[in-house]
Amino acid sequence: MNRIPSYALVIFFVLLFTLSHSSSLSQVPTPPDTSRKTTSGVDTVVTYSATDSITYNLSTRMMNLFGKADVKYRKTELKSERINMNWDTSILHAYGVPDSADTTGKKFKGNPILVDGGEQYNGVTISYNFKTQKGKITLGDTEIEQGYYHGEDIKRVESDVLFVENGRYTTCENSDPHYYFFSPKMKIIVNDKVIAAPIYLYIGGVPVFALPFGVFPNHSGRRSGIIAPAYGDDFRRGRYLTHLGYYWAISDYTDLRTTIDWYTKGGWVARGEFRYALRYAFRGGVSTSFTNTHFGEKFDPDRTEQREYNIRLTHNQEFNPTTRADVDFTFTSGSYYKNTSTYLNDLLRQNVISNATLYKTWRGGNNSLTLNVYRDQNLQTGEFSERLPSVSFTKSQTFPFRRDKKTGGLAKLDWYELIGFSYSGHAMNLIKKERVTSGGALSTGALRRDERQGVAHSLTFNASPKVGEFSVTPFLSYFERWYNKSIRRHVVSTSRGTDSLVTEEISAVKAVRFFNLGISASTKFYGIFPINALGIGSFRHTVTPSVSYVFQPDFGKPSFGYWGSYRTSAGQEVVYSFYEREIFGGAPRGEIQSISLSVGHLFEMKTAVRDTSEREKKIQLMNVGTSISYNFAADSLKLSELSVSYRTSIGSFLNIYGASSFNFYKFDPIAHRRIDKFLISEGGGIAQLTGFSINLSTSLRGGGKPLPVQSAAGGARTPLSEEKSAYTTSSHEQPALSIPWNLSLAFDYSLSRTDPTATFRSSNLRGSLNFDLTTNWKISVSTSYDVMNKQVVTPVINVYRDLHCWEMNFNWLPKGNYRGFRLEIRVKAPQLQDLKLTKQGSARSIY
Repeated sequence: MNRIPSYALVIFFVLLFTLSHSSSLSQVPTPPDTSRKTTSGVDTVVTYSATDSITYNLSTRMMNLFGKADVKYRKTELKSERINMNWDTSILHAYGVPDSADTTGKKFKGNPILVDGGEQYNGVTISYNFKTQKGKITLGDTEIEQGYYHGEDIKRVESDVLFVENGRYTTCENSDPHYYFFSPKMKIIVNDKVIAAPIYLYIGGVPVFALPFGVFPNHSGRRSGIIAPAYGDDFRRGRYLTHLGYYWAISDYTDLRTTIDWYTKGGWVARGEFRYALRYAFRGGVSTSFTNTHFGEKFDPDRTEQREYNIRLTHNQEFNPTTRADVDFTFTSGSYYKNTSTYLNDLLRQNVISNATLYKTWRGGNNSLTLNVYRDQNLQTGEFSERLPSVSFTKSQTFPFRRDKKTGGLAKLDWYELIGFSYSGHAMNLIKKERVTSGGALSTGALRRDERQGVAHSLTFNASPKVGEFSVTPFLSYFERWYNKSIRRHVVSTSRGTDSLVTEEISAVKAVRFFNLGISASTKFYGIFPINALGIGSFRHTVTPSVSYVFQPDFGKPSFGYWGSYRTSAGQEVVYSFYEREIFGGAPRGEIQSISLSVGHLFEMKTAVRDTSEREKKIQLMNVGTSISYNFAADSLKLSELSVSYRTSIGSFLNIYGASSFNFYKFDPIAHRRIDKFLISEGGGIAQLTGFSINLSTSLRGGGKPLPVQSAAGGARTPLSEEKSAYTTSSHEQPALSIPWNLSLAFDYSLSRTDPTATFRSSNLRGSLNFDLTTNWKISVSTSYDVMNKQVVTPVINVYRDLHCWEMNFNWLPKGNYRGFRLEIRVKAPQLQDLKLTKQGSARSIY
């Protein structure tokens, strides 16, 4: 919330030489004859010291401090090589002395340093009259809020009024700054306003911009003010003025920002952002955007008009350590991002997802409650899905029969103490608006609204006894779902001799109940094979087999009342679920008596050691997993596909991941499905490949030690802006002897042959390259290549140049629908975030 207004020219005047009322010079110091005692006009102790000597003349009442003089009064301290105090005229004069090591005679040492209110001011001389409370700083400078201030003469004419001659402000720390704001004369009213005339912007010592005068607020921290606009020209919308607005610092906890974009030929865009925050409690805001734009003249036949809106609500609050709320909701018109945004991620966006979640847990327990409101809006079709609301309660695994903690682990527990259960409940109100499909095609008509409610319960019991070397886990899972709607279907023959399917929706509260039970067992064993040759100590092969059995009745039988059927005029029976439209679905159909087997293989290697001072290294060579199941109760195709997955890495150079699936049954090309005949019995081999995928990825780097990193003060939108500035004052930049670089490559290939007569393939090659051409030039290139379609997809080139107190960012999309570029040169300092030069363009004129 510590936002500084974005009018770039204001900052020069805001904090320049305020001197915090110069309280350090507002009281007469104690004279030597009453040292360290208060006198008239002084309400507290004044201390002073000098390393060389302190002299006092009784006749002239002059006190002189020589050698690192130091005067302290309250929170104010003045240090200087020389300080003279005249008690008759009430004038204090502080100055430095010529540096004997400087042959030019231009350098001084021990110049005055004034510390007041935590801020430090430097000058060549400081003079002050205690009676009139007027003073003067010659060639003064200071640093406040990451800014550097300088003035040739600063005169204090009242307690809160300063006059500055030839004032300068910059965020560049160089003695000869790369840029600065300059004004020959200004009046500063402390904690009120700054009046300056005229104002000049210098870059490289050359004036490039001027204003005749300015009156600006002068308050620390956030403050209200005008937001400086940007201007330009667009061939479709004409000349434009963008981000013209006002920032209102309402209070310490709230603020408001409003801006408008105006196009001479294209309408306007209005934006508003209200924010609030209370530290350690909550924060949030409301941002809105409304557009009324058009292209073409009023009576042109191809004139288009667009009215868009975008509203976003955010709120984050932690009520206590166990309760938290997070809200992020967006309401937008379908083409808002496409027509107004300049960011690639927004232009490619297909959906807008909104969420509001209240999450609650209970200390000392394993219970949690979640209340969620969710909305998913499709920007292309206008369809959306809403959960208003969704409530979930979860109780993680609990062992109700365990009372006292026993030592010795599971082996010391009684059998009933191993029994545990877990529960989850979920209630939801689901609202959808979607287009009706007709004959498999999407309708272009109005959206249809559909609303459903449901409650789902899930309760699981299990135990985990140890039987020898095996972990055995029996389990029982029970499911119950409550609905207030169901459907019934029947066929009506029309006069034309065709069938018409009629679906009736029945409103009645019903419960759907089903369960499954089973048992699983797993173990682990391994073998070690000593090698002790070629630097290899041994190989180890670890095998993790697991077998499970699951039984589930056929809940599709009419006796359960969850499934129905109808018969067409052709005599074909069609089976359907009464609850297929409901949120959580209905009960499963078909009996299951399935046994599943999975085996994991882990291959590892240990390096050989030559003596006890070396440590062996463990290297993982490959991890392979296989799984298959057999359903005894199925009427056909009882054996499932064999699934194989594998992953490995060749050192830190190459990572490999892949998966395959194999089917053991013959495929009927006429029926386009698998039939209950094994391939091996039909002379087709053991199994047929139905799916294959592989992914290769690597990351390479080189070119020496990476550069140090710092955050970019200017808020650049690319990671490259985080590189540390290494500006040198040399007129010729020294080239890097070794260019640091980072290359990431990835290749993926997938094949699907569920139907052997139709094979689907996809393959992509992705890569990104980052390198530092010099310590100040950073370049990144990223792209991908569609191998099958032979197309380059979304290449992006970013170039960053560190310009010391400035920075340059160049982003280029050389091809595609959103091709274009953006060049921006800006000041790094956040308080001057709007001091920038931007040039951008696009084939779509979106910039």
